[in-house]
Amino acid sequence: MRFSIVVPTYNEEHDIACTLDSLVVLDWPDFEIIVVDDSTDRTPDIVRAYAARGVKLIRPAVREGRCGARNQGIMAATGEVVVVLNADTHLPADFFRRIEPHYTAGADYVLVRSVVENMCDLFARYVESSGIALFYGQDPDLMEWTEGFSCRRELAIRAGLFPTGYVVPICAGEDGFFGENLRKLGARKKVDLDIVVTHVAPAPFGEYWAIRKGRGQGSPQVRRFLQKWGFSRIGLRASLRVVRTFVMAATLLPMLLVCFRYAKVSPRGARDILPFCWAWLIEQIAFSVGEWQSLLRIYRAERALKHG
Repeated sequence: MRFSIVVPTYNEEHDIACTLDSLVVLDWPDFEIIVVDDSTDRTPDIVRAYAARGVKLIRPAVREGRCGARNQGIMAATGEVVVVLNADTHLPADFFRRIEPHYTAGADYVLVRSVVENMCDLFARYVESSGIALFYGQDPDLMEWTEGFSCRRELAIRAGLFPTGYVVPICAGEDGFFGENLRKLGARKKVDLDIVVTHVAPAPFGEYWAIRKGRGQGSPQVRRFLQKWGFSRIGLRASLRVVRTFVMAATLLPMLLVCFRYAKVSPRGARDILPFCWAWLIEQIAFSVGEWQSLLRIYRAERALKHG
């Protein structure tokens, strides 16, 4: 079985070398690595340095965001199974040997466990702990996406790939939509949380703020383009989020209860409750800022398109 790894990148000069170092040494005889890069920094130069080790670089003529980059990589792939990675995700050396039996047994897409590497950093620890509490605590049958996601290439194409072609590129939330499309096709899913991939979570304040804001920007995009919501409904939901955040922070107890739940699975336990309150508050503010910025951008883009 041949595997293809697709890595979309945008200004990842600080992460991409470590990721490629982990990929070129994977223990499998037949695989390829495709990096689809939209960067304005040194990322493409770094990727080109791995050409002799089998890493292929694609520089799109037209930028379509992460979704478009993933689609270009999948279409260029020659493997039966495609692994879609972020630029800060690291696979264990035996990753292919661990997922291959699932595909041989008939699986169409495989989900694994993701673990944050830099747990010494507050924001990274918060991301990991909140993810465990909210994500891995649910029924695995409800999961449709994880870091280290893989699927059969032909099914990815039949599912319509990742959503593109909108007036504003979707920057977050497309993963679950893609997984749901696979499920609607009747694709057979396998969740194996014994297979662990690692990734580096945001540590500096600016990076944490930017990533959380980006997630907020994706929310109106998904609701407007994929779920066909009207602007008033999206605006109402965004307003309710602001009110909810204010009430939870002002009354303290709801925020403390949420962060207590997250701290229970943190390696530092109760000592993280108050630090997590800070991380939670920044996350909520960043998300709301991104949400309103995105809503305004979509409105302006659609209005400009309508009026020529």
